[in-house]
Amino acid sequence: MLRILSLTVLLSGAALAAYTGPKVQLTYLHGFTGPDRPVMEKLISQFNASHPNIEVKGQAQPWGTTWQQLGPLVASGRSPDIVVINEDQVTSFIARGALTPLTAAELSTAGISKARFYGPLWATADYKGASYGVPVHSVALAMYYNKDLLAKSGVTKVPTNRAEYLAAAQKCTVDKGGKRPGEAGFDAKNLNTWAAGVVNGWMGGTIAYSLVRQNGVDLVDKSQNAAFTSAGAREAVQFLVDQVQKYQVSPANATEQSEIAAFRQGKTCFNFNGVWMLEQYKGQSGLNFGVTSLPQLGTKMNAAWGGSSHLTLPRQRANYDKNKRLASLEFLAWMTQPAQNLTWTAAGGLPTQPTVAKDKSYDNNPVSGLFEGLPNVYATSGYPWVGQVRGAWDGAVEAAVLGKKSVEKALADAQNEASKQIAQARQTIK
Repeated sequence: MLRILSLTVLLSGAALAAYTGPKVQLTYLHGFTGPDRPVMEKLISQFNASHPNIEVKGQAQPWGTTWQQLGPLVASGRSPDIVVINEDQVTSFIARGALTPLTAAELSTAGISKARFYGPLWATADYKGASYGVPVHSVALAMYYNKDLLAKSGVTKVPTNRAEYLAAAQKCTVDKGGKRPGEAGFDAKNLNTWAAGVVNGWMGGTIAYSLVRQNGVDLVDKSQNAAFTSAGAREAVQFLVDQVQKYQVSPANATEQSEIAAFRQGKTCFNFNGVWMLEQYKGQSGLNFGVTSLPQLGTKMNAAWGGSSHLTLPRQRANYDKNKRLASLEFLAWMTQPAQNLTWTAAGGLPTQPTVAKDKSYDNNPVSGLFEGLPNVYATSGYPWVGQVRGAWDGAVEAAVLGKKSVEKALADAQNEASKQIAQARQTIK
């Protein structure tokens, strides 16, 4: 059921500039093909009903299909009027000239103010001083915690920093003989309960990226070159490796799926995963859990990985109807108003703007435990070779966590590999 918007949010949105031109039809390409599709289709219908001279035709297809098709569509002058692009793809399409900047004048006329959105979220679709997209969808890495297991383990406070987390982790980890890490005879290979498994794969790289940002650095430097061997990156990955090898509060060879299963079964105090797991955990019988933003496990600041989707306007043929651009801007403005964003979050996303996060409909919703951290959510974005960087980074984290390489060697090898791929990408990207 769609949320009913409170009066507070209704009054908070900027006034929209009504499109008064001739009737136009717009093609709107997006990848919301799951349970979120009916919500998006409902919003499109509402827009069309309230804008008699604009007809938006929504087209849902898998994200990967869009990434393959958009470049050729733009090159042939057949691009859709509006397309939703995710955080890990948007900079690449911008750099390849597939998207058009949204000028300050256009945004102002349409009633779109970037100040209304979370800063890092808006900046995800910025490139070289220009804005290319308006956030319509947001997700983030979260920490889930088992309330009953924490209480049983003697943990009275949900950790918010590294010291508190390590203390809780020691209490949560018990082998099948009843011993904890550091006690004589403790068997790390036969755990009964544990803190949280350090996973490999994409999720492992995502958690590690969050700690890198918490250490005040990024996966690339100011020249957009891979920066895996920075002191902050090394420290972040070493902290994760230490959960297995030094502190022994994580089983070896943990995977994202094994940790989801363990959390469901009440074996782990914590689980680090995306906000998209909330509905699944809510449906788990007997699981008494809470959810909060990622604690500051790093050394400098609060930060967490975030994913997002942005409404963008692709480059069009030379004789493109200017009325269509004006109408498209009105659609962007309407779709990202607080009222529509609140409706959209019913599909499982997070608020894109503080005004929506304050709505009273969240008062008894566990997802509100994430809202305090939303200003500190950072996407892997801002450089055109996100895929090349993340692929190499995820591989490095996995090699280090699984003990296949030292942290230093894993990161150095991955940086060399990423640098080669970036050099190749630079030849095709402006």
